[in-house]
Amino acid sequence: LFQSAEEGDLFEISWRKLKGYGRRRIRADSVQAAAAKAPDIIGYGSSEKGFADMTMLEAFTLALEQTNRGHKSKRDWLYSVERFMRWLAEHYSHCTHWEKLRWPMLREYLRTFAGKSATTKRLAFQPICQTSGFMSREYGGRDIATRLGIGAKLKQAPAEVYLPDVIDFLDFVGERRPWLEAGAALQGLAGLQLQEATRLTWDRVDLDHGLIEISGEVKNAYRRRVIPVVGRVIEALRRAQSRRPENLASGVVAIEQSVVMTQAGLPYGDWWHNYSKELTREIRAWNPALGWKPKDLRNCLPTYAAMEGLLNDVWEQYLGHAPRSVTARHYIPRLASVSLGEAEALGKHLDFFRNLVLEPLESSIDRRPHVQILNGF
Repeated sequence: LFQSAEEGDLFEISWRKLKGYGRRRIRADSVQAAAAKAPDIIGYGSSEKGFADMTMLEAFTLALEQTNRGHKSKRDWLYSVERFMRWLAEHYSHCTHWEKLRWPMLREYLRTFAGKSATTKRLAFQPICQTSGFMSREYGGRDIATRLGIGAKLKQAPAEVYLPDVIDFLDFVGERRPWLEAGAALQGLAGLQLQEATRLTWDRVDLDHGLIEISGEVKNAYRRRVIPVVGRVIEALRRAQSRRPENLASGVVAIEQSVVMTQAGLPYGDWWHNYSKELTREIRAWNPALGWKPKDLRNCLPTYAAMEGLLNDVWEQYLGHAPRSVTARHYIPRLASVSLGEAEALGKHLDFFRNLVLEPLESSIDRRPHVQILNGF
């Protein structure tokens, strides 16, 4: 607590938060009065509560504050918390404070997810487990969310998506539904998630240098990156650009318009489900035996890298995965960038990824055998 030398009734409170520091100025008649007011005015009283006094909502809120989550991730967290709190209020209305929560209650709540995949259970319990760990570390309470038996086994193994199949599918969809080709190419040969592809805009594409920027609303900081892409993706993007209504009519292109557009020339936007449905129909028309889902196209690059013995930290970063080692975090050039305007500064780094990711891909695409499939064989 600091008192102004010029104004005796002006005080500044400085306090340490979970991340960084906070400051607040208040007016008070004396040092003692300022000290008495400070906790309530800055809202510090709740965070100074002991373990036994911490309400469920306060515990979840404090745990969320010390995480680094994007908008969508935070929204999912809050949805899971709300669902758990509603269940708790219905079955254990007395459990208003964190210290009253018990392991058997969590096991009972877990049973409400019977028949669901381990991934669904894990995501639903993520806020509970992280908050339990936070309360244990910060307040010395017992971590009650351990050994719940959620498991990590996938309900359905990820689809194996092979490079030759993706190339064939792109040729197929490019002829039948050309407006879908760019999105499928971005997913299959650049490793973008479905919504990353539908959100991509032309101001984040550099066709001359073969670069695309994934930014805006992303899952985490490592999804935000600038990556070089193979020639087959550039071809699809050039065709998509040539089909733009503005380009055809007057040659004037709105750079912030979406890359992946509907047949009518409109962005999918929040209706990315329509893009997914259209792509699903084309996958079934091309080869119904494979059973791919549109999001499975992204599996092509990790499948290819694993089969070729190339899967490493460099490939993981190219795909936007968080690094798992000190080496990957500090010694591999980052693909993350504020904008494509930094391309010159990233030149050496991008060459690094071109050599280790793009060259093997381009080589495999060029030597791909042309095999005609007859009667399903």
